[in-house]
Amino acid sequence: MDRNLSAFWIGLVGATITLSSYSQTFVSPTQCIATGLFVLMFGLLVREGLLSL
Repeated sequence: MDRNLSAFWIGLVGATITLSSYSQTFVSPTQCIATGLFVLMFGLLVREGLLSL
């Protein structure tokens, strides 16, 4: 898959996790936001070519 497309999908997942932090009850909002931001940073590293899938 194209690097840009992979980073796009990873970014969508990260944004979804971050935005769902207050509408779910499985983990605390702080943990959900931290996980979402970690996923977004992972997508950025994939997009910049520092990591490959």
